Amino acid sequence: MDEIKLRGLEKQHKLRVKTGCETCRTRKVKCDETKPSCLRCVKTGRTCDGYNHVVRPKKAGYLAAASYRNSAFLVVPQRPVQHAISKNPSRNLSQNPKENRSFEYFQLHTLPMWTEFFASELWSQTILQLSHTQPAIKHGILALSTMHERYESITPIFTSSSSDFAFVQYTQAVKHSNALLRAHQDGKVSLEMVLIACIIFTCYENLAGNYHAAAMHLKNGLRILEQNKPQKKNESQDVIANILYRFDLQAMTFSDDASCYHYGIEMAPACPHIPDVYETNSAARDDLVNLLRCMMWSVGVVEQNPEAAKHPAWHRLHGDISIALTQWERVFETYRQQLPLADQRDPKIYAGNTLLRMSALTVRIIMGAGAGLRSEMAWDAFIPHFKTVVDLAETIPLLHPRSSNTPPSTSRPIRPSPTTTFPPLASGQYSFMSTPNPIPPPPAKSPSPAPSFFSPSFELSPIVPLFIVSCRCRDPLIRRRAISLLLYYRRREGVWDSLSAGMVAAQCMKKEENMCEAADVDFSDARFLARSSSVNCAADVREECRVRRIAVAVKVVRGRIDLVYSLTTGERVGERQVIYESRGDGGGV
Repeated sequence: MDEIKLRGLEKQHKLRVKTGCETCRTRKVKCDETKPSCLRCVKTGRTCDGYNHVVRPKKAGYLAAASYRNSAFLVVPQRPVQHAISKNPSRNLSQNPKENRSFEYFQLHTLPMWTEFFASELWSQTILQLSHTQPAIKHGILALSTMHERYESITPIFTSSSSDFAFVQYTQAVKHSNALLRAHQDGKVSLEMVLIACIIFTCYENLAGNYHAAAMHLKNGLRILEQNKPQKKNESQDVIANILYRFDLQAMTFSDDASCYHYGIEMAPACPHIPDVYETNSAARDDLVNLLRCMMWSVGVVEQNPEAAKHPAWHRLHGDISIALTQWERVFETYRQQLPLADQRDPKIYAGNTLLRMSALTVRIIMGAGAGLRSEMAWDAFIPHFKTVVDLAETIPLLHPRSSNTPPSTSRPIRPSPTTTFPPLASGQYSFMSTPNPIPPPPAKSPSPAPSFFSPSFELSPIVPLFIVSCRCRDPLIRRRAISLLLYYRRREGVWDSLSAGMVAAQCMKKEENMCEAADVDFSDARFLARSSSVNCAADVREECRVRRIAVAVKVVRGRIDLVYSLTTGERVGERQVIYESRGDGGGV
């Protein structure tokens, strides 16, 4: 009698089993009993406490096994039967122990990080299943897992060795992807499999710092998606499309010299249709991501071509964004208010909802300030909203600085910081409060930095709203709270790194507040965020002193990453310098 028949007996007699993992038994939910960690825990980001309470009999018939799983089941003595123990397909991917170990690392460590804010059946189930049947996806996942593990250890990330495990796996993935594409052209595999491989390749190249190659994979994936739009709604293709759209949004918010994002007036993204009801925050996230893409396009296309603002397509989309954002806020607030109490208390759901609120508020700020083109002083009207973004961020457990007596790890290279520019949007017709609420003063001394933390997720990033607050909010206390969150948590999400983003923002603040004499103060020192005696409120930072444009270049040369920034104020172009350099040999900053 196999597991399926055992489950059938239990279901028939409505029996509660004893062999689920400790976590599922405590939560009183059904466990899938995958070893060594159940998929239910892995998919929801929980820690599976395993099966230490389970001690199976060495020899037993199926009824004895059912009796052990539930003592209420009647046991009839049977003649012992030997059964071959089948290997668990969720762990044993191949005959190569190193590949199996890497696959297990992906499930136990990478996957929970990838889904820490929002659940994803595609990553937690579909891709794991396809790894057993599609070599391109299998080798791509192994390459991603290896890169993630290197970020968590002292192993060099950058290596040119042809025997490097991550490089070998990625090479195999690319090789098999060509066969996958041919199979799709012959009608043997679905389009979704080709797009999933494209997603994995984009992730790998981003993690490796090859942003030009990542942009190429993303562009190809979006092109394939556009060329193969289904006539009827295709749920599986929609899920994949929304992942590619999130990648596209990151490409818009992060850009270096090698991967500048190209905006075209004919390439406007479609403004999403907002439904009457959201059943999950993932659905709300997908619509908000597309709203963010529309906003970034309307900003970026004007920066590259000022005449674009006169184009009918630009005006039409700009009006649609305002209407859709108002609808989104209303429907999402209804969803939040109607959440069951258990979901309201779920840390993951709360974190995801809070991140969406931060992102939606950031859209309101940028649109309302006209992205600061007419005047950098326009941002000052939104100081209460900047404060709300920081207040929300400080309630997310994953972002709140944890006390620690251990200094931050310097054993791994810190990845590049973003380049972010905010050209104009026409000012929206919004009414806001003009007086900020009082906020507590900054700490008297530097808090203990939390350990370095890496999340390979390419989801919405809380780092982006905090970076915008740090650079565009001139209130001396609010911006320091935002910079502190970026500096002291030490996390990376996709291409965004909180430490380097915080360092760029701090340089921006020091320049605006005329604190250049403190340029050599180490970022971990409390003096790095000390108040300037000449700046007590946002109005004290004059228009001509404000940084209008921030450009960051990422230089990867001979295994070393140089983060170079330039700041443009109303008076002159600021200095161009290396903020830090990070070696690819396991060395620190």
